[in-house]
Amino acid sequence: MYNSGEKKIPSKVKTIIVSIAAVIAVVAAVIIIAYVSGMSKPANSSIAVYKTGGMTGVRIDNLETVVSDSTASGFKCDAENGRVFYTVESSYSDGLYDLYYIEKKRSEITAPKIIDIGISGDYSVVSGKLYYLKKNFSAGAYEGIVCNIDNNEIKTFSGNVESIYALEKTDTVYFVKMHSSNRVLYKYAEDTASEICRDLMNIRCYNDGENPHIFYEKKSQIHNGMSELYILNSSGENEMICDNAYTVMYDNYSDGGNLYYFTSSSESISWSYVIADEYHESDKTVKKPKRTDFFAFLGISAEYNEALKLYQDKLVRDEIRAALNESVENGEFSVPVFNAFAYNGQGSFKIAENIDPKNVYTVSSYGEPKIVFESTEVLESDTDMGTLVEIAQRSTMAEVIKYARTVVAESVKSNGMAYAAYGSEGAVIYPLEGYDKTRTLFSFSRDGKRIFAFVRDTQGDRLSLYTNSIGEQLKPSGITGVDTGISGYRFSDEGVIYLKSDTNKITGDVYSFSGEKSVKVSNAVNAFTVENFEDVIVLKNNDASSSKQTADYFICIDGNENLIGSDIVVESFNYTEDGKAAYITSDGTLYIFGKDKAEPVCENASEILLFA
Repeated sequence: MYNSGEKKIPSKVKTIIVSIAAVIAVVAAVIIIAYVSGMSKPANSSIAVYKTGGMTGVRIDNLETVVSDSTASGFKCDAENGRVFYTVESSYSDGLYDLYYIEKKRSEITAPKIIDIGISGDYSVVSGKLYYLKKNFSAGAYEGIVCNIDNNEIKTFSGNVESIYALEKTDTVYFVKMHSSNRVLYKYAEDTASEICRDLMNIRCYNDGENPHIFYEKKSQIHNGMSELYILNSSGENEMICDNAYTVMYDNYSDGGNLYYFTSSSESISWSYVIADEYHESDKTVKKPKRTDFFAFLGISAEYNEALKLYQDKLVRDEIRAALNESVENGEFSVPVFNAFAYNGQGSFKIAENIDPKNVYTVSSYGEPKIVFESTEVLESDTDMGTLVEIAQRSTMAEVIKYARTVVAESVKSNGMAYAAYGSEGAVIYPLEGYDKTRTLFSFSRDGKRIFAFVRDTQGDRLSLYTNSIGEQLKPSGITGVDTGISGYRFSDEGVIYLKSDTNKITGDVYSFSGEKSVKVSNAVNAFTVENFEDVIVLKNNDASSSKQTADYFICIDGNENLIGSDIVVESFNYTEDGKAAYITSDGTLYIFGKDKAEPVCENASEILLFA
């Protein structure tokens, strides 16, 4: 019987309803899985490790535990997975260490867990994995080890490893091992080790930028005393930058910016560039004479004696050449006629010629490649090979080298300060007039658009700040005076921050200069710092009367001073990239500062070992 109170649902509508319900179920499942995954792998944790009462406190977010071993050191963390790693002096082998970790799991913090024993002490934490060296006693060398904490897996990827270089954002690790006296660079990926190069001379690893990479140098196969310079990216791309690098300015390199290096031909670094070797070509044809080649009725012929004397003189000159070449190759002296290059993401660029790397005063880390240097000219001397032979005959080879070094040094003529850059129109060079190089400290702004020059006063106590802006065609402007009486300075992203104070006062005012005019940031300041090239932190009410120097810390934001903390032990202050701070006050209280407020963590802290 038909019931008028009940509506019949068409079959097509039923199908649609069932499909929608299925979609909802799938979405709900995805949400639940994502939630569970989020619970198992938390967002980056706030981590602090500190000394307290002879032990070590470990704090991950709001959870704490204690490491009781007094030898605990080498703390590192994996904030993404809420883990802290450390080493202790090994109870199994003298001079080695055992590796432990602590982690946060949901709402609990674990007790220390051992990972491995007998490691070298130095290790890397990269992308959730650990890389370290472990002593193989039977082989008498170290093995390269990779440990994956997530699945409790430990693997040996190579024996006889000297050092490890692990790149962020990749599962690739590079390592160096010795083959006899030859250093060899290897790549380890997908459980396979492959050789990159032999004759390795230098290697630097950079993990802080968006594109982690390695620079390395190997002995040049073409140019004596030079190196081949390469870059290895996290993608695995291996690019040769040059095959005749003389020196590389690693200490002036900022991740992702300009790497400056100097090249030269073997001829231009030779001592013969200055000291004429008039016998260079003729000596190539001089051979040791044979008596049978010379005929004489009585005794030895005069021609043989003459040929023998010529050969013996040639041997003396060869000995001088070898000694001088070895001295040059060992870096004991060189002729300053090198070419300056810069490498960045766009390629390599030649900036200037005939430059002595020792006379480069500053380089621009970012923006177009730029350098400030002393322009020099190398002149030929009156000294020749004959002079060196005379010295060798009456003295020693050491005296010959000493004399040659003096001649080369005196052959350099200064043409004054100069500035060079490379832009869209190629390389340009301009004189940089008006500065006394003996009293001036040069630097570029972070963006490379301005030269800063800090000139010491005659007493050497205070600095005067001058600047040159970089205009069209990368040409520097004339000198502009900014301020005087400067006792300290730091660079920011937008310019320079400096402290201006009188010589008879212990406090001063902090100013910011970004190109137009100086703006006062704070007054009555004892000292200041600029964190992350952005955050200006000033110290006031400094107290150095006790063994622990203390001060009040303020962060300056938009013309306002926000208190970070009072009575802070200066050497304890730690600051992170995301604007968090940890510090200890004079009474031993450990605080963590974030979101405009500070919270006490521990009442008996003596040192902060790690803060992230």
